[in-house]
Formats: sequence, structure tokens, C-alpha cells
Amino acid sequence: MRTRVLVVDDSATIRALLTKVLQNEGMDVIIAHDGLEAIERLSPEEDIHVILTDLRMPNMDGLDLIKAIRARERLRSIPVIMLTSSSETDDHRDNLVAGANDYIQKDKLDHQLMVAKINNYAELRKSQLVAEQASWTDGLTQLGNRRFGEIRLEEEVERARRYGHPLSVCLVDIDHFKKVNDTLGHAAGDDVLKWVAARLTQVSRGTDIVSRWGGEEFLFAFPETSLEEAAQIMERFRSHLAATPVDMQALDANVPVTVSGGVAELEAEDTVAALVDRADRALYEAKETGRNRLLMWQLGQLRPVAA
Repeated sequence: MRTRVLVVDDSATIRALLTKVLQNEGMDVIIAHDGLEAIERLSPEEDIHVILTDLRMPNMDGLDLIKAIRARERLRSIPVIMLTSSSETDDHRDNLVAGANDYIQKDKLDHQLMVAKINNYAELRKSQLVAEQASWTDGLTQLGNRRFGEIRLEEEVERARRYGHPLSVCLVDIDHFKKVNDTLGHAAGDDVLKWVAARLTQVSRGTDIVSRWGGEEFLFAFPETSLEEAAQIMERFRSHLAATPVDMQALDANVPVTVSGGVAELEAEDTVAALVDRADRALYEAKETGRNRLLMWQLGQLRPVAA
């Protein structure tokens, strides 16, 4: 796995220099001009192994960037090396106290030493990522587990508020799942869960979040997506499932599978819990009123989702 380094500096000259040095060492370099842009570059789709950041920058400086990273569970273990022009011991101590793993003085920049430090921290980070991936993955479906879903949803709620983008979620539940377990056995039930999870993955976009919320429930989160758009994506998914029985080869049988769901969009005062709770209440009502259907919250009322 190639080492990926996020270089954060408001100086084009320094960015170009560091990029050249690190790329010559076979590393992938991602660039950010300040701390705010760096936070955006730390996407879950592209794991960063080491952050190399300047201390003094506009908008968000190096110390505030470190504090923001350490406050986020998914990001807090990323090693951060501070680039500083200061030679004062107190400044170096402040960097470490703030959460930096190491520092490099710009006026004494030793390229070989910098590369050696980055390689050491990168190897540690790669090992951590393997452990984190295991702790955030549902072993049966290979989707993110509930903890992963909660962490990512917290991040997306914060991002939606910062930029004024919409954010929608859908909670879906497999209908009559207990009957599958009771009549066909738990192995068949596991196959159904894996089959539904695979179909959810197929309809997801790169920015969407799909997680097994618990039991036969799945949470689908749609960043930068309106309520109506999310509802239509999930309605196509629901309709496809209803028309496509699961081929249980071990049992020589086709098992019909349907889902019910509730869709909700982030509102001004929502917490993550409040947003998911609205989706859950819509899901419950969909179950109570016939199953194999979706309901969404629109203008404070539950409405059916139509194709």
C-alpha cells in the first residue's frame, strides 16, 4: 500500500517542494492550503497515513487543525507532524501538547530525516487502519456496523450544517425476517441479510453511507441529497427487491424478500439521534400499515413514497 501524505501549507513554494520530495520517495501527496481545506481532504474514501502541516496559516492554523482532528473519532489516530519556523522549546512543547506527534523545523529541513519520520508514522497508521476497519465492520454483511454509521453520520451532519447542504437518511427493515429464520433456519436468514446488504451496496454512490444498524435493519445516509431524491433512490431499491426473490441454492428455493423504510431529511435543530428517530418512526408506521412500502416525513407529516 502506497503511503498517502496530506500536506497542509499556505505557501505554494513549500507545497511544491514537499510534493516533489515525497513523490520522489513513491508517496501519494494530497494538498490543502489551510486547516479548513485539510478537514475536507480527510474523506473516508481516501485514508490518509500522515499529515504534514504548517503551524501558521489563515482560516485555520496548524494547532486548530490538530484539535479538530483529535476531536473526531475516525481521524484522531492519524499521525500529525508539525512544520514550524520556530526554534523555541516552548513552541515545540505547545505543538506536542496540542496533539502533534512530532515536529520539523523549516529552517533545518533535512529531507532524509523528514522522509524517515513519515515512513515510521505511516507504518504505524497502516496497522491501526487494519484494526479500525475490523472494529467498524459488520462481520456478516461486510457493511459498516452501527458504530461506523453513527460516526460517519455525525461527520456528515456537521458538514451539512457548515456548508448548508441537504442530508437525508433512510432506515430500512426486512419484512417478516423472523419467519425466514423460523421456517428456513438461521443460515438462510444470514443469506438473506448478505443478499440485501449486497443490493444496498450496488445502489449506493461513492459518498453515501450504508451500515447495518442492527438485526435486520440498515441505515442509508445520503449527503448533499434532498428528501425527494433520497426517497426515489430507496423506492427504486424497494421495488427491485420486491420483484427479485432470493435464490437459495442450498434449499433449492426462491425466497421473496421485501423491505419497509422511513426517510427523513436533516432539519435545523436536529441531532443525529433526532434525525434517525424520525426515520425510525416512519419505518414503524410503514410496518404497521402494510409493509413493503416507504414513508417519508414531509412538512411535518408522514407521506407515502411513490415511484
